[in-house]
Amino acid sequence: MKSRQTLCLLVSTWQASAYISDNDVLRSSRLHKQQVPARIPTPPFPDGPCNGRVVTIPGEALYKDDKSFFNSINPFATWKDVVLPKRDVDAWLPNEYDSIEFKAEEFPVLYCHDGQNAMSDSKSWTGTSWRLTGAISRLHEHSMLSIPTPPIIVMIPCGQGFTDFPPSNQRHSEYGDMMLPISQAHGHFVANVLHPYVRNKFRVKDGPDHIYAIGSSLGGQASLQLLLRYPEIFGGAACLSPCFQAGTIAAIVANLVQENSDGMRSLKSKKIYLDNGGDTDDKRVPMFDVMDHFTLNDNWYNPGFWWLDTQLQPTIDAVRWTLERGNVDHMYKKFPGKYKIIP
Repeated sequence: MKSRQTLCLLVSTWQASAYISDNDVLRSSRLHKQQVPARIPTPPFPDGPCNGRVVTIPGEALYKDDKSFFNSINPFATWKDVVLPKRDVDAWLPNEYDSIEFKAEEFPVLYCHDGQNAMSDSKSWTGTSWRLTGAISRLHEHSMLSIPTPPIIVMIPCGQGFTDFPPSNQRHSEYGDMMLPISQAHGHFVANVLHPYVRNKFRVKDGPDHIYAIGSSLGGQASLQLLLRYPEIFGGAACLSPCFQAGTIAAIVANLVQENSDGMRSLKSKKIYLDNGGDTDDKRVPMFDVMDHFTLNDNWYNPGFWWLDTQLQPTIDAVRWTLERGNVDHMYKKFPGKYKIIP
């Protein structure tokens, strides 16, 4: 099984450096005045909030019901619950958020798709989370963030089950191709409902230089779509083992050939990270490996597979080719096909 904690370490390092565009191995922060050589921490990272604080944003605050008389007699008034079922969203505030030293400071924000997989093993559908908060906390402790504090991480859980109309997997619909209505509704929700709520609720920096998104598989596609749909809000995306579909790739091409391709709306002004695992020149990945299922947790039946990354390589290569031809600032990493169990 791919070590998502290792990927999150790499992504977190890139993510932080993107804020200042300085990728030196020497890092300094307000808490570490003297520059020292960075020692890269390795997994396993801590599980859970890591001395940070988790604030649950109730679904009722985000999916408000219109109680007008018209809607009381309108049979289609509940369409929003059909398209995007109501759910709570957790926001992780780093320890510094409540400290005296940073009480007047605003924080950058990282929106994380499949948020139930981001922080705690107990909430992850694979039984082993990314431990993203643990990886970022360790990087900060080692003075490897080029920003003074870790960002606020907003963990957006994906939809569960299946949609009624049209009948499909809820997660696949929300993170689906560019022109799909439910995918558009998800992007609208993140940009125009959730983000304004986060801005009003917490001390956050404004502007695309401080607002990023991250996701895995289709969640990676959804993260990149936020850059395409709402470039005035989002400045970068980290796409881990992304599943890119034809409409999204076409939208990338369209973005780069527009006349205003050098402005804020262009991907040329964004930071993009891509990675995947699978076959490499010296390592081949079997279509099935029983060791995938020895994950030492209750979700052994759904661990994720390396071979999916190999299948997705053509669309990842298509996006890479397009970004390279468009002179878009991006980073790509390929991980060899091996299995590493992270307790």
